[in-house]
Amino acid sequence: MEINSDPSPILTLAMFAIYSIPIAITAYKLAKEKGRNVKLWTVLGCLPIVSFICLPFFVGAANLQLEKKIDEIISRRTNSN
Repeated sequence: MEINSDPSPILTLAMFAIYSIPIAITAYKLAKEKGRNVKLWTVLGCLPIVSFICLPFFVGAANLQLEKKIDEIISRRTNSN
């Protein structure tokens, strides 16, 4: 009797999907918080291998909402002087 030690492709894909779900949720929340494209970041977070590569970018991306607020404060301050 021969034992097949090759992992099932379906099982491998399922494991990648299970690991990608928390990353996709994190990407979704970071995109909303940082004012980024929520759909794009969520899809990139769902892709099994791409999500592991994109996660450092998601975390380190600039917060566009805060940048807009800072620009508005600076413009108000220069206009009032």
